[in-house]
Amino acid sequence: MKSLRRNWWKVIIIVSVCVLLDLSLHLLMSSIIPSNTSVFKPSIFVKKGLLVPSLFAYSFIDFGLLSMLFIFIQDNLPNKKWIKGFLYGLSFGALYFTGMFEGILILNDTILNSFLTGIADLIPILFMGILLGVFTGTYTTKNQEDQNVFTIIIVTLFFIIGRYFSYSILNINSAYIIKPLGTFVWTLCQGLCIGILYFILESGIRGKSIILQALFFGVVIFGLNWLVYHLFLSIIAEVSFIDIFKRVGIDVLFTTFGVLVCKKLYAKK
Repeated sequence: MKSLRRNWWKVIIIVSVCVLLDLSLHLLMSSIIPSNTSVFKPSIFVKKGLLVPSLFAYSFIDFGLLSMLFIFIQDNLPNKKWIKGFLYGLSFGALYFTGMFEGILILNDTILNSFLTGIADLIPILFMGILLGVFTGTYTTKNQEDQNVFTIIIVTLFFIIGRYFSYSILNINSAYIIKPLGTFVWTLCQGLCIGILYFILESGIRGKSIILQALFFGVVIFGLNWLVYHLFLSIIAEVSFIDIFKRVGIDVLFTTFGVLVCKKLYAKK
């Protein structure tokens, strides 16, 4: 964490700039096409007139967590500084962007609104990744370790299995019965994003054993950010936290299993 001690003030500036960019883009996108959040009961933050400060606090936590994670793992990632940041920002930006389209299935959102909302997250996250890479990253000259693209497929399959377990057994909010094709397409695309996230950041995974490495990716890299992402709706509307924790918990569990299988199959002997 030497990079953080040396560059903490840069991190604060970068996060602040990107939070303002994110909120400004969401405001712009909402002016283009209104969201359908008015059909939900307002959250306690809305009722108490605390929506704006709550959104600022949420965004700082979200972007702060992403920035801390980058600083923690970037030394082990190969490539030039800006490329590290670009790939990091792109992988998480794509995760958030694709996640927005689930709203079409379970919130009766429109494709255009999901696209614009996703873009409003993807651009700032990508921008933050590049800035973090340029101003806080290190140039790593070590060669890229051999990686097997099939790991993307494995992680994707485990995510799909976990999601359909949640849909059918845990009865999380879903449309897998009334919109089976759309649900499968979204689940597949989201799983691919998680698989690509693992493929890009695999070199940064820490842990002395493959179990700890799988947990590090599933819980720390993916899980914490996935939980924060799902908590966004609770800022503006009443939601079921039980549903959120069931949804995220199973996603994290099966993704971790998928990474563990990858490590078992492809770890160097």
